[in-house]
Amino acid sequence: KPSFASAPAAPLSGTPGDPAPFDVELTGERSVETARRVVERLRERGVCVIRAGADRTFQRALQIESKALWDMEAFSEAKKGQPVVPGSHQVRFDTRDDKVVWMTGEFKESHHNKCKALRVLDDQLGDFGWGLNKLLETEFGISLKQRSTGMLACYAGDMVPGARYDFHVDNPYQTSMEVVDDKRRLTLVYYINESGWDVRRDGGGLQVCLTNPRRAPRTTAEAKLSPKLTVSPECDTMVAFFSHTMYHAVLPVVANKRRWALSTWFMSA
Repeated sequence: KPSFASAPAAPLSGTPGDPAPFDVELTGERSVETARRVVERLRERGVCVIRAGADRTFQRALQIESKALWDMEAFSEAKKGQPVVPGSHQVRFDTRDDKVVWMTGEFKESHHNKCKALRVLDDQLGDFGWGLNKLLETEFGISLKQRSTGMLACYAGDMVPGARYDFHVDNPYQTSMEVVDDKRRLTLVYYINESGWDVRRDGGGLQVCLTNPRRAPRTTAEAKLSPKLTVSPECDTMVAFFSHTMYHAVLPVVANKRRWALSTWFMSA
């Protein structure tokens, strides 16, 4: 699915704060109590920061595979869109600062030996999201029915200095953009970067505006008046947030580094 975002005249990315601590740490065992804690955090502020609990060997395999796919030029240009005028069915698409690989079944099959760990991670993200479904329906009336293809993204600070994605809502149908509801309700992001990432020195943090989790602000300016939560894109960090209500940004990557993440979206009926 295309991402919709505003096209500001000047960058709107914020200043990184102290990295948020983990709200939940996974143990490798499926737990109703773990899911309950995640959904409780989503109820409180619309975003939950999770330590996924992958072992170091798996983390390293994800990094190696991501870099190998980059070196073989598997990544392509990503686009962001916005209606020509609010509510218009005509959408203008602009190039984003990141490059992406869509983890389709065809791609995973044709690159089977190049993305073994990434295939496992993609499946695990799906399992995790579906595991929240019953509680999301009880708490919010959100019934997840479909999952998007996984998207592996790279912000290459060594090639695009200051690579960023300014504040936006993944599914902005409640905002002044007045686009059609694409049904996305839950976003999951897993970071694949090496340890030692410093959001102040290196940039690239995820920043989330802590607004009402049940309703998106109408404009970016309104969202930016709220407190903000900064997430460091350290490997094995996973973030869950509401796709349709939470404004967020990828802060500029100011170091000569590459920022990797695998994302997926879950849609309601």
